[in-house]
Amino acid sequence: MRGLLVKDMLFIRQSWPVFAYPLYLTLMCAIMTGASGKFYPAVGPAIAATFCLLPLMVIADDHRTGYEKTLAFTPISKEKMIGARYLLNLIVSLAGCLMVSLILGIGALIGSTPMSGLLTTAIMFMVTALVMPSVSLPLIYFFKRANTVMGFSMMILCAITALAFIFRDKIDFSVDTAAVMFAATLVMMAVSYMISVRIFRKTEIC
Repeated sequence: MRGLLVKDMLFIRQSWPVFAYPLYLTLMCAIMTGASGKFYPAVGPAIAATFCLLPLMVIADDHRTGYEKTLAFTPISKEKMIGARYLLNLIVSLAGCLMVSLILGIGALIGSTPMSGLLTTAIMFMVTALVMPSVSLPLIYFFKRANTVMGFSMMILCAITALAFIFRDKIDFSVDTAAVMFAATLVMMAVSYMISVRIFRKTEIC
């Protein structure tokens, strides 16, 4: 599994321009936070949109390059192949959450914004970053159409981003509500992993 993660990280490093959008969006949200004097929990899901797509991009690249066929002739089990994708999603989401929290925190300090809303925003980022791949990955393994599923996911994420900014003043979550949603997301991620493993075990890689 470690080798798979290293390979996936190298792919992400080569795809670094993808992060330009969430970085720009985070900077704009930091300015908005400092200027308005309050956090908008809705910006967490909006910024998380790009991070949701990374595991799907990795799988699509494996299909394109035939790397998945190469793995079929190695001692690596299908469970570990699936586990590497979910672990990648968790690692990338945590890294993105730290980046977003740092930038928004700096913006809040500059604008003398209370820091109490930062935790809620960070949790909502993690919820979105983990939920979308948890839904999409089993679909990819079931339909064997990574690009198609990724396309639909992008449309949904674009809609989430637009709605998050349109209704940013009306969407508000307490820390307790966000924490419950995060706990439910972890359970959903575990169930998603088991479903993906069950589907992938019956899949012939050819």
